[in-house]
Amino acid sequence: MKWKIRTATLDDVRVLVEFNCAIARETEGKELPPDIVRRGVTRGLERCPEVVYYLAEEEGTTLGSLMLTREWSDWRDGWLVWVQSVYVIPPRRGQGVFRSLMTQVVESLRRQPDVVGVRLYVEIENERAQTAYARTGFSDPNYKVLEQIF
Repeated sequence: MKWKIRTATLDDVRVLVEFNCAIARETEGKELPPDIVRRGVTRGLERCPEVVYYLAEEEGTTLGSLMLTREWSDWRDGWLVWVQSVYVIPPRRGQGVFRSLMTQVVESLRRQPDVVGVRLYVEIENERAQTAYARTGFSDPNYKVLEQIF
């Protein structure tokens, strides 16, 4: 592995905004307003440890990223950590960048005694992502996500 994995900082807002806008465009055909995404990323970075971003980098180039958010589980008396905003730049897909990010993040979470699991959601049509997630140990828990977006 030539790249390194690190925690993002406020200096990484620009690339995280770029990646988040690309995710929405590629997966949902949506154009997100960059100014809103910039505010969201910045506020997320300021809320650590509830929100943490990780980056994969090689020689000063950001290859991929993901975000973690925490949800309290009273059923399990611990934190469930959600993986969100996963992105790898197109020329580096299929080369292990995502696997490296996910492996390092999950290993780190397993060492935290109050973290009881990791979850993510994926679009039903996104079979490529589902395959990548399955390769890193994720399985379908037979839940359906419902939402109300305000």
